[in-house]
Amino acid sequence: MSVIFPPLQLYGIVEVKERCVHGDGVKNSMDTNGNSQLDIVIQRWPDIQLEEAQSVFDLLQSPVRARAIVSNSGRPTAAAALIDTDYGLMFMKRYARSVRDVQTIEPYHRYVAYLANKGICTPIFLPFASGSNSDVVVQKTGDTTAIRGNDIYEVYSAAEGEDRYGKALTWDPPATLSEAYCLGEMLASIDLASSGFNEPRMVPNGMTNTFGLFATPDLDKQWQQWIAQRPSVSEYLSMTKRDIVHDLEAIRPYASRIAHAYEQLESTWIHGDPHISNFLWENDGPCAVIDFGLADRNTALFDLVMALERHAIQWVEVSAGKLDAYRLDVAEAILKGYAEVRPLSDIEKEILPDVLRLAQAEAGLNWLQYYMNGTRRLEDAAWCYDSCFLAHMQWFDTIPGRDLLDGIRRALD
Repeated sequence: MSVIFPPLQLYGIVEVKERCVHGDGVKNSMDTNGNSQLDIVIQRWPDIQLEEAQSVFDLLQSPVRARAIVSNSGRPTAAAALIDTDYGLMFMKRYARSVRDVQTIEPYHRYVAYLANKGICTPIFLPFASGSNSDVVVQKTGDTTAIRGNDIYEVYSAAEGEDRYGKALTWDPPATLSEAYCLGEMLASIDLASSGFNEPRMVPNGMTNTFGLFATPDLDKQWQQWIAQRPSVSEYLSMTKRDIVHDLEAIRPYASRIAHAYEQLESTWIHGDPHISNFLWENDGPCAVIDFGLADRNTALFDLVMALERHAIQWVEVSAGKLDAYRLDVAEAILKGYAEVRPLSDIEKEILPDVLRLAQAEAGLNWLQYYMNGTRRLEDAAWCYDSCFLAHMQWFDTIPGRDLLDGIRRALD
């Protein structure tokens, strides 16, 4: 099967303009030349201001004084800032309560603390004191989130290491194959260290990365259960009259092929977004890992698949019509480094290519919740459906997509 990706049709055109936002929403000031992939990934919530940061730092169990905002981090899901304080560099993130709540933040905070205790270099989240005032309510002593009006905050001390890829886009590859190999090693170490963290999967929300909808024997039954837990996704499908029944047919052959095997894999918490920009670096390797905002209970295989999806396929270029924008050499290096620390089972090797094919399909549908609950921009939600759910999967039926999967199969032999 050959699939053509005409960018103006499959990916749509999102008008690019300055979006100055006061309250819920995002802003975007970069000229993306009509590439909706870029228009999505460079969206930003309003920057954290110094006075705002100080009001949050005052609530910590051990308050600190903010001196200056060092940098604001451009990301589509939250506002984040690196801040100079009298305690050293601190990192603060602000989520809008319209898209995330405490119940979907503190579980990954506990996961991070668990990894740190297992020897993974990652900064743990700092606790806030109990109490309240007219503007701020803090949950209770020991909690690592603070609610301020319509926002939720988290804080941690900045990790040691070079922020080498701080400005990289979601699908940029490492600069060298040595870095790709070391990234695989680090990811495998995280996945091994995750064993024993026994919290259940989080309640359904639009801000975690999960895989399971398309890895069960009864897709129809699973879909009904899945959509019933996500009313905002159901609302989007109804508003836009999407033919989800028809579109799910493309999933069915691959879901049935991996379902029984995938169910045999041990579930574990994973990072969920192991991109080079979420690691700090020293020489050729990651020396620390950050940004667990997409973490949830999945399988270790899915974490590896996400590393391949994030680095081996340059989706921004693909969406612009360059269908052969993939890096088999990067995929091979990540796989080799990963297997050096955590060898893959025969089952994992068998189904990995098909899991990769489907990896973004469920994420695309799930992320509809974020845009429906947050920006309420249907064109942004359409990116989730048209690109992540449909087009990313369809690319694997192009000649370049099949070549990448064949190359990965050879690398797994």
